[in-house]
Amino acid sequence: MLLKIKLYLACKTISMVKNYFLKMFAGAALLGLLASCNTTNDPTESIPNPDAGPAPKKVLDKINMNGTSQEQYVTSTTGVLEQAIYKDENTSAYYIGTVTYNTNKAITKINFVSQTPGSMAYQFDMTPDINGRIYNASCTATGTTNGTSYISDYAFTYDLTGKLTKILEKRKAGGISAYNVFIENVLSYSGNNISKVVSSKGILDINGDPEMGTAVQTMYSFQNYDSYKSPFSTLPKTFFIIRSIMNPVNFYRVSPNNPTSTYIQPPSPAPAVNTIQSYNYDNEGYPIAEKNQKLTYTYKTL
Repeated sequence: MLLKIKLYLACKTISMVKNYFLKMFAGAALLGLLASCNTTNDPTESIPNPDAGPAPKKVLDKINMNGTSQEQYVTSTTGVLEQAIYKDENTSAYYIGTVTYNTNKAITKINFVSQTPGSMAYQFDMTPDINGRIYNASCTATGTTNGTSYISDYAFTYDLTGKLTKILEKRKAGGISAYNVFIENVLSYSGNNISKVVSSKGILDINGDPEMGTAVQTMYSFQNYDSYKSPFSTLPKTFFIIRSIMNPVNFYRVSPNNPTSTYIQPPSPAPAVNTIQSYNYDNEGYPIAEKNQKLTYTYKTL
């Protein structure tokens, strides 16, 4: 049974990494859900750092690939995130994430649903601390069978400066009423940017503690950040932490700047994957294009 769990976790992780980079270039498949967006000619030169003077506040609106929408963020007139529409990196299912806030304007719930047959549905419930950070969280993932459904609880660890350094998930999987699987993400930083995430997946011992000796690991390295503003910094960090729990390749979105390369080392024997990123920026210092993956970013001015 232990061997089957280890093989399952390793194969699932390798598949996630492989599928993410293959499906990043499958933009045409999104035509069935998201509207095609015509874009202006792609800029070919970066614009220098923003000049002096206040700039109008804006939020990320869409990410397009070759003129076809990959992600869309629905915000209020004041820039509050209400929904996100995106293609799941692992399954190609199209998801809508709906965000709920408390009276202090902190996110307390995110529901992810898809109209794609056979897709999982996820409900994340969060308890924020007095600073608006996630104190703890839970997830109810509903599949087509009890075997694919699970319930997870998450513990978050922060350092003395307030940086998130670890997320430990304990999961009740396969229709079992006790915790039996863990996923641990350990984060390292370069300045304020997340530079590395080590994601370990394995089983829990009889006391409910992670058996690290049985775990399979994937390392995500986000390297050589630029000094410009991340487009995702215009939206709530909590939302992208939850997206990163679902797939750690997204952890760079929690950073204030933009990585210029992403290196992923899945469990052996799968080969490492390195992706180079090169950006063009607007006069406020936000990316408007990523040339290697042919992405364009558009913003909504508030």
